[in-house]
Amino acid sequence: MSGAKRRSPSKASPTRPRKRARVEPKASDIISIDDEDEEDLESILARIKESEESEKLAKKLQNESEASSSHVEVIDVEDDAAMARRLAAEWAAETSGNETGDKTMPDPVEWEPRAETTASGATAGPSRITADDVTPDERLAEFREFFIAERNCTKCGKVVKSPRGFVVFSAAIQNGVLPPSLAMLLHAPCASCSTNHCRGCFSPKSCPISCKGLAKNAKCTVASCCSGVRAIAIFECLGGFDRQFLGERATSDSRVLALSQQYQSHSASVGPGGTGYGTDSRGYSPRGRGRGRGRGSRGGRGGNAAASSSKVAELATHWDEIVVRALTTLTSILPAPYDDSAQVYDMLPHPSIGHLLALSQLSELLGSLLRNDSVTDWLARSEIYYAMIALLRRMADCELTVEVLIAQRFCMDDSSGLEDWMWEDGEISWEQDKQGRIERAPPLYDYFKKLTKQSEAFLAGAMHMMKDGDEDGDMDETIQATSLCGDIMAARDDMERAMSVLGRGSGDRIAPVSPSSPSKGKGKGKNRDPAIDMEKAYSQACESLSFKHTELDYSQYHYKNELKASEFATRTPKNRLHLVKELATMATSLPPGIWVRVDEVRNDAIKVMIAGPEGTPYSGGLFEFDCFMPLTYPATPPLMHLRTTGGGMVRFNPNLYNNGKVCLSLLGTWPGRPEEQWSSSSTLLQVLVSIQSMILIDAPYYNEPGHGKANPKSKVSIDYNNNIAQETCRWAITDWLNDTQKKGIWKDVIASHFTIRKDKIRQKIVEWAAKNPSIRAYQQGARTQRWDAFGVMVGSACASVSRLDLLAEFDSGMSRVERWLL
Repeated sequence: MSGAKRRSPSKASPTRPRKRARVEPKASDIISIDDEDEEDLESILARIKESEESEKLAKKLQNESEASSSHVEVIDVEDDAAMARRLAAEWAAETSGNETGDKTMPDPVEWEPRAETTASGATAGPSRITADDVTPDERLAEFREFFIAERNCTKCGKVVKSPRGFVVFSAAIQNGVLPPSLAMLLHAPCASCSTNHCRGCFSPKSCPISCKGLAKNAKCTVASCCSGVRAIAIFECLGGFDRQFLGERATSDSRVLALSQQYQSHSASVGPGGTGYGTDSRGYSPRGRGRGRGRGSRGGRGGNAAASSSKVAELATHWDEIVVRALTTLTSILPAPYDDSAQVYDMLPHPSIGHLLALSQLSELLGSLLRNDSVTDWLARSEIYYAMIALLRRMADCELTVEVLIAQRFCMDDSSGLEDWMWEDGEISWEQDKQGRIERAPPLYDYFKKLTKQSEAFLAGAMHMMKDGDEDGDMDETIQATSLCGDIMAARDDMERAMSVLGRGSGDRIAPVSPSSPSKGKGKGKNRDPAIDMEKAYSQACESLSFKHTELDYSQYHYKNELKASEFATRTPKNRLHLVKELATMATSLPPGIWVRVDEVRNDAIKVMIAGPEGTPYSGGLFEFDCFMPLTYPATPPLMHLRTTGGGMVRFNPNLYNNGKVCLSLLGTWPGRPEEQWSSSSTLLQVLVSIQSMILIDAPYYNEPGHGKANPKSKVSIDYNNNIAQETCRWAITDWLNDTQKKGIWKDVIASHFTIRKDKIRQKIVEWAAKNPSIRAYQQGARTQRWDAFGVMVGSACASVSRLDLLAEFDSGMSRVERWLL
């Protein structure tokens, strides 16, 4: 990622003045209205407006009737939605014109061509800018004048400025009562005659000049006056949140910096988490909780550490309270078109509200919460997650706000906050790639779907715990977690239903990439490498198939005796909850090329498939493992057994025996340094990643310590790799392409892996065959193999004269697999 930044339109822009010049009315145009006549005049204006709307509707119905004289037109939900959007745009244009002079609203979807400028300053000609290319600040800049407008008092004609202040989320909203600091900003009081106005439509209100809303004035109606004031309420709410969010992040970053400097001299010490968690000379440390948190930092030694930790926890709790209040307040003022008491501003909201959400720091907060894969943390911060769920549901109800959930997000490099940007006191910049295109992040809804996947995994595992009904504190935690996960799943159903009604879906903005289809969008016409699209498609497929609960065939499971022996044994509730949480985390944490299947009855019975990494003699192959979680887990490591051994004939690695043994220090099957050994904080995910990255490597011959320092160019290593590649072709590639796998648990994985990577795997087999002709004449039959003193295979022979062309076997096997998909 390059350091280039794209900044929002600044206040020095010559193409747009800071404020629209205010036109003073002529004396003959001023109409004097007595207070006693105000009510009658308002009634007259209301009737006039109602008459105009009736005329407009009648004309529209007449035109539709004439157009449909030859046929009957079916009006569906999509047509209604389109009409609602058009009417909203017309209303907004009329309202904005009345409030700010002759300003008209831009089309929120289509944008006129604009000229591109070359590096030399020459105009390169106009280019069409699609809606997806326009950043939120560019969209919202068209509405800026509405939010900061200066208008004339309806009574005395003096200038009334839009108020500006600090929103404080002092308490959670109740019964539609906004925080006083927010409600006060919805008024536009005249300092000259003390007449108060709605800041949205600028209609006069009977509120006192310092009205703070329903919290202080039971007669205040400004918060429900019009769509414009609701948009202003959203803007002020988000502006206040941005200020506190950015302040909290800066404070947290300063705390982390101070602590890192304090402990810099201790960087070589072993960290608290066991394997993979120590801080080494390269600065490796466990993954933190993200920017703005800083909960896990230690503040010092002894009493100082305890005091600092307590202070950090106190600050974190206070911040969580602020977030809950902010999310609750925002939820209450967003459009609620399906509410029983929905108002006009719910059905026809102001067109700026989606851009306000997209430009604020709300997406950053929601992204961090949705990416959190710790069920334990969900429970500790359950109020935040319940508030977030309610907000996501509300955002899915309106077409303007659902875009913030399903559209790819622009990556923000730096922000002064929404309020400062709106008042032109700060800027917002966007991160750009080397081609000057703004970086894009996945939609928030993609993260939410991962959250639901974790919830599904947790509920599947917790179901058995709930049946036992243990009277234990851990059972209470299980019930709480089950309730939260259930609400997340219910929210998913509600959101999908609402988006279906709106004719929208999570795939509207980020369609799956097919390796055979050309890339679209910003890479169009730039000779994109097809391999990039293939890798994206493969990664997406791996993610969708990575984790499932299913019915395992115990007769094909290596640890069936262990399952039978522990059939009536009981895992402690604490250990069971630990396992359920870990599996839920794994559901969305597996890297591409690792798939896990958990038995739907016994979640201690697990099968694993690992794809051989690129650039190794295992490339393109699939290696199956059986895994059993003993009753003492996590105090003791899981048991692992390799099933892909050619029927016990092939030893694929010094650490992978032909009898299925997996030799790894993390599993306790090989000695190693203390930090490499299993501890109660180690995980099954660490084991699987270690197998993929530390055993299935490019020079496996040197996995045996007695073979010295790795030298991939040595003849013995090359010969070893040639033999391993041959066995990979036979047992880890072509053996999976038989119709016997069509009804197995790995059918979808096999079909996805080999169809997406078909060309690449075939090319690799051709390359291997050029170095080892035996691949085109593989000796089929009972094999005898020889190993050296270190247990490494150095030769093999076959008594049978039957030979296989493994490349031809791959081609015919792929034909069979492709028929599975028909």
